[in-house]
Amino acid sequence: MGSSPPQPGAPASGSPFEKLQQQILSLPLWVKQVFYSVLKQELESILSKRTLDTFQPEDTLQVWHPELTHAGSKALDVPSGEYSPELIKVLRMARQGKAVIDITLLNHWTLEECSIHLLTAISKELILAPKSGIIQATILYLAGRVRLGEYLVKIGRVTVEQLDQALRTQRYIEESLGERTGIANVLINLGYINKMDSEGILFLKEESRKSYSTHDLFGSLGNGNSG
Repeated sequence: MGSSPPQPGAPASGSPFEKLQQQILSLPLWVKQVFYSVLKQELESILSKRTLDTFQPEDTLQVWHPELTHAGSKALDVPSGEYSPELIKVLRMARQGKAVIDITLLNHWTLEECSIHLLTAISKELILAPKSGIIQATILYLAGRVRLGEYLVKIGRVTVEQLDQALRTQRYIEESLGERTGIANVLINLGYINKMDSEGILFLKEESRKSYSTHDLFGSLGNGNSG
């Protein structure tokens, strides 16, 4: 039986992300309104409201707290040398109650790399699979195990039937017209998704391949210094 993780959206105490979050939450309401307005405007320029609404805190990979299984705890308590150093780091941080954002940043990994390690840990039954199907799908997508069309089905943006129709249309275009076209363009042309959603989700994958340190992201906000 695994240990109880913190609630979604509540990173482990003392983590860089939590320190930043606490500083933002302690600001006056009128200052927080500015943060909200700016971030809302930027996010809505990347993803549609429907897609943004899909990623509630309980369905957002970055704030998920992996939970060790009995096998995961044993792998830490009785080292066998069977698992990679990266996998052991995931397990240790899961035991500490770290969120995925902290596991990623503190190890200087990309989110894509962290997703690959998480997927390995889940497949080896060292951590419990997330309860959220959207988080499970995001791990698979960022780890390169599912493609865009399947990911859109898994997060509820298109149906299986719509994806099947898009794949048939894609094959028809390639076979009859000799033109290669991406599944995203087909889904857009069929009216199943909009261009903003397609580009936004592809942008998420692109961004997940970039590495950031805690200093890069939190800088002076995280060290508590004033001017």
